[in-house]
Amino acid sequence: MLQGLHLMGEAELGELVKLTHAKGSENLNEDQKRRHILSWAGKIVGCSSQDPNVIEKECLLWLAGHWGVNTSELDDTDELERALRIRIADEASQYLGPVWWISCALIAAGPADAIGPKVRLLDKAASLVVPSRSARQKLSENWKAKAAEWGFDSLKQPEIQQAVEQLKKAPDKADQALTLALVISLADGRLSFEEDRLVKDLGQACGLSPEECNEKIRHVNAIYWGHQVEVTPKRQVETAEGDKRVAMQAAQLTLESAGTLEGLCLEACDKVVGRADAAEEHAPKSGWQRVLGTVSGLKQFFGNKMRGDEQVNLVRLVYLSIIHQHAEAAARAEAAAAAQRRTAVPVEVEAPAPATTKEAPRSIKLP
Repeated sequence: MLQGLHLMGEAELGELVKLTHAKGSENLNEDQKRRHILSWAGKIVGCSSQDPNVIEKECLLWLAGHWGVNTSELDDTDELERALRIRIADEASQYLGPVWWISCALIAAGPADAIGPKVRLLDKAASLVVPSRSARQKLSENWKAKAAEWGFDSLKQPEIQQAVEQLKKAPDKADQALTLALVISLADGRLSFEEDRLVKDLGQACGLSPEECNEKIRHVNAIYWGHQVEVTPKRQVETAEGDKRVAMQAAQLTLESAGTLEGLCLEACDKVVGRADAAEEHAPKSGWQRVLGTVSGLKQFFGNKMRGDEQVNLVRLVYLSIIHQHAEAAARAEAAAAAQRRTAVPVEVEAPAPATTKEAPRSIKLP
């Protein structure tokens, strides 16, 4: 937790300080903000010490108690943090599974060549909940296969029917599911007639009224088209590639102003992991990660699990700090593996060169 807190930048620290309702926080530097955040966390868990390491341990034990994590066989802080990350991620995945399926249904109704880029955006939104790349890869492959298979018939599929039944019982989660689905669908431009119809059908199936569905579409579309005008060059030569680029830029700005702590964390972690990754076509650009984090549903999950704003915000602090540490460790491991691949010494194998006369075997380097 402490390491993750030190990995957070000014924007994230500022967002955390706001959650503590501190007065005069705008005058604090980064170190002062970290000390204030730790002091606030210590008070919530009843820690009388001002030692950061003691506060960290007490916060982790407090969270383990709420999540039912057995700490008797956990020898150190790293093991405790790992156990908490796995337990919280597992429960959050179950909670947000229906939300992700609604996005997948809408992806299926869009253009076939947009399935891959949109699934990557959905993967990005899920990365705070499922930080493991291998686990997310399995999810993404399943989403991509289902979206390609379903087409316009996604509403009839068992996965979507089950998701709808769960979302009927949670109107707030249903609203959040539609928001995420709309944000991702706008990444390639305006909603098609089929996508528009499916959003309304999905929303009403989840218990939203036709008026609420129309207002949701109108609201997200209005923000999107406002940014579309903003980013379109004045003397643009119309090309398919140019249209896609403008659409993506507009979608990146859509809802960006609502960058919450989760959105800022996702943006920061993506930059960390990006240091070890090659640039990817259609990858979300700066700002878009913040949007996806904002509508990822993680905050809603914590609110559903905990009682009181202070408890919810403390869980967000601890969990997102751990996610920062995980992202940094993953980036270091990937960078080390890449460096090892680059500096790998070719294996030398003694093999005789073809010759008609006797001569000493020569050394041949095999790649």
